[in-house]
Amino acid sequence: MKLKTKLIGLKKAQISLEFSFLFFAILLTSLVTISLYLSQNLSEDDLVINDVENAAKNAIILANSGYNGMNPNITIIYGGISWSDDKKTIYIYLSPKPYITQEIKNFVIGYIYNTTNTNKDKYNIIINP
Repeated sequence: MKLKTKLIGLKKAQISLEFSFLFFAILLTSLVTISLYLSQNLSEDDLVINDVENAAKNAIILANSGYNGMNPNITIIYGGISWSDDKKTIYIYLSPKPYITQEIKNFVIGYIYNTTNTNKDKYNIIINP
């Protein structure tokens, strides 16, 4: 009786191990498929635009918090981002427009170029076109 119980226990362990290998193979196949899809459908320009957008949001948060002595006297709102057809000119929209000074524009653009290491000669960033 004990021998039969031991054999059943071993079979359960064998099934569990096979299931683990099957799950690992499915997970690995999924990761390879997703990686291949992303590498074929995302260009360098798309990744730069994503980095610029994230840096712009961070710059606005810093400006609103009074970073580096900046005092906008109003809460600056990040309105979004757009780009030209060739993805070389990137437009960032901030509001309220009357309160967006040149100091704030220069800070946001400088912060984006410094934190993302974006090539200034290749990409042109414009605030509130």
